[in-house]
Amino acid sequence: MSSGQIVRLTVTLVATAFTGCVDRRFVIESNVPNAQVYIDNKPIGAAPAHSPFDYYGYYTVTLVHPGYETLTRRVYVRPPWYAFPPFDFLAEVLWPFHIQDTRRYYFELCPATKTRTDDLLMRADALRLRGQTLPTPERPALPRGRTPARSPNPVAPPSVESPAPGLPPPDPGLVPSVQPGGQD
Repeated sequence: MSSGQIVRLTVTLVATAFTGCVDRRFVIESNVPNAQVYIDNKPIGAAPAHSPFDYYGYYTVTLVHPGYETLTRRVYVRPPWYAFPPFDFLAEVLWPFHIQDTRRYYFELCPATKTRTDDLLMRADALRLRGQTLPTPERPALPRGRTPARSPNPVAPPSVESPAPGLPPPDPGLVPSVQPGGQD
């Protein structure tokens, strides 16, 4: 072999060594055209949507469309035989041909059920009545970030009205009570 032939053979081998790759792609289809498709909470477009993927395993597919129930499914993308070591290196780098791995998934969206207004109002009234029959709490909740003030008399609750002369002003986070009547 001459040196020219060796150089051409080497260039050809190097060029073909870097031509092999695996194209992984999702195609998500639905019975509702233009349903918005999300894969792992990332929008990929309207159905039928397609998107590349990098790894085999679990993905969360969500389809959303007005007038239809939102559909969320966990799908498992099973790896093919050439995705396991040492074949993965061969398929990605050394294989001289292009490998297409397209995974198609079809989802059926169901029409959304409309809540009747009278049912909604009946449930609201039932909840209101239930709230009115609850017993009063023994110790009412304090606003966030507040701790109860210690009073000298353990039976009497701490006073939050106007302070006596010589005491510090009330907490600014506390909302003062407003009494009916005129201003002084």
